[in-house]
Amino acid sequence: SMVDIQGIGVVIQGESGIGKSEAVLGLLERGHSLVTDDITRLTLVDGRKLIGTGKELTRNLMEVRGIGIIDVAAMFGVASIRPEKQVDLVVTLRAWEKMEEVDRLGMEERHTEFLGVKVPLMEIPVRPGRDLARLIEVAAVQTKLRFNGINPARELSERLTRAMNKICSAP
Repeated sequence: SMVDIQGIGVVIQGESGIGKSEAVLGLLERGHSLVTDDITRLTLVDGRKLIGTGKELTRNLMEVRGIGIIDVAAMFGVASIRPEKQVDLVVTLRAWEKMEEVDRLGMEERHTEFLGVKVPLMEIPVRPGRDLARLIEVAAVQTKLRFNGINPARELSERLTRAMNKICSAP
């Protein structure tokens, strides 16, 4: 699936049944927009930008396991649909027990590549009770902040370095 969260195009991927549709529904309820459900078609523009879109046949529609096909525009309004969006972030939902290591600070910036374009990648561990929509929303806003030069993990590291230098240089 692909959604637009505050101007950040987010591709959400993960194994079948992990909770992608539920997360997208939560994002739609928060006022974000669906670009495509299930299959995202990527197009390279100007050799540097990836644009995600869906098939015309399934536009505005989304499959929710146990409920069936829903019309997103009819349910959430026409503002909940975008025909296309630049891909700015890929979020992979992964079962908690399958995660070997979880990045707790956000120091390591990971990427994936599509059509020769590197895109930031975040893996979010999934287990019952986690609000995936909220976590994906925070991941998107964090990416937006990083695009604007704001990186809290780097700032913390710099603060720690200054504090250690102050301690080491004290008489």
